[in-house]
Amino acid sequence: MQKESDSRLWTFFTTAILGVWLLSTPHTFGFKTAPLIYSNWICGILLIYFGWMGRKKPTLFWIWSIAAIGIWLQFTPLVFWAKEPAAYLNDTIVGAFLLLMMLILYPLPGHPKNLDPSIPPGWSFNPSAWPTRMWIGLIAFLCWTISRYLSAYQLGYIDTVFDPFFTPGTKSVLESTVSKAFPVSDAGLGAMAYTFEFLSTCLGGESRWRTVPWAVLLFGVLVIPVSLASTILIILQPLAVGTWCSLCLLTAILMLIAIPFAIPEVIATLQFLAKRPKNSSLLLLFLKGGDFPGSKSCAPTSLDASLKVFFRSMCSGVSFPWNLIVSAFLGIFLMTAPGIFDLHGALADGDPIVGALTVVVSVVAFSDLLRKVHFLNVILGVWPILAPIWLHGHITASFYHIVIGIFLISLSFVRKSPSRGP
Repeated sequence: MQKESDSRLWTFFTTAILGVWLLSTPHTFGFKTAPLIYSNWICGILLIYFGWMGRKKPTLFWIWSIAAIGIWLQFTPLVFWAKEPAAYLNDTIVGAFLLLMMLILYPLPGHPKNLDPSIPPGWSFNPSAWPTRMWIGLIAFLCWTISRYLSAYQLGYIDTVFDPFFTPGTKSVLESTVSKAFPVSDAGLGAMAYTFEFLSTCLGGESRWRTVPWAVLLFGVLVIPVSLASTILIILQPLAVGTWCSLCLLTAILMLIAIPFAIPEVIATLQFLAKRPKNSSLLLLFLKGGDFPGSKSCAPTSLDASLKVFFRSMCSGVSFPWNLIVSAFLGIFLMTAPGIFDLHGALADGDPIVGALTVVVSVVAFSDLLRKVHFLNVILGVWPILAPIWLHGHITASFYHIVIGIFLISLSFVRKSPSRGP
């Protein structure tokens, strides 16, 4: 560990160099926002000091101090509404690189990157395997690029925004009172969240579910509850704004797909913390990790393996039963019902909500560990069956809703093959 730490002291010298860079950028790129200029100067001076002191003794204090500046640099262009695209690009990229060096490239003391065994007791696969995490990281990166594009419009760097399906669509959503209710660009906040999600995906090795529990739970919060909330809000945009945003819907779909892949690792970490020895400290175990009796070793999947092997490893703990896929499409059909039949009132408001929840429940249930979640669709299926109460003689729309409700409930009780989870 000491030799590995010494070999990465370059990160502290690079930190100091980035400090000099931040001191020069306000004049180089002609920053016009005074608070942003002062922020860059202060961060630059601190980075020079932290980098120089950290290279003598790379303790957690210096590592996290530099990481904190990296986090702050993600905020500054949004908080101060940077007027220049270069300011937004410069601060966010420098901030991300600081986080990358301190938390990803530099080995945190006591947190080895790889340490066998890596399979939890009673499990048949490693929930922290790189193929699955690389897939989630790719999704986060794609969402990051989309959010950066949308934030560029909100910050005034571009005059128009692309939307292939809805008119005015994306532009209307970005200029809505909902978006303007945020003190900063909400798309910029999304890009920042995806930055943290991507970095948290890369943090730690293939045993991180027990060696770096805090990182896995941070990763879980960013991927699961945050993604669920943002996905539902995006899908329900017609209720709040009156239209959909194509690019926002794309990010919602991507993040929803990532959730079942992230669930096994979070559950493994919670299992590890819950079954700790009685005399051990939960806080110490949460911060530094430890051993888990009964764990098994396995050879990691080579990153140059065949696509078939790589895909099989990536989908460990996740499967796609036909009944859940059909249930997800039924949710989509329910969401489109108000537009198809020109509905108003309770159904026009309720159909998108129930349909969105149906899609979310069905996709989350792709995880073998949370397969029973799909029984929530039984409750959601009651809504469309009650549709005739509000339709008052609209026979076609009533039949459409009732069929969806019956199928949704019936599919919840279809017998499935045994899961591949623990």
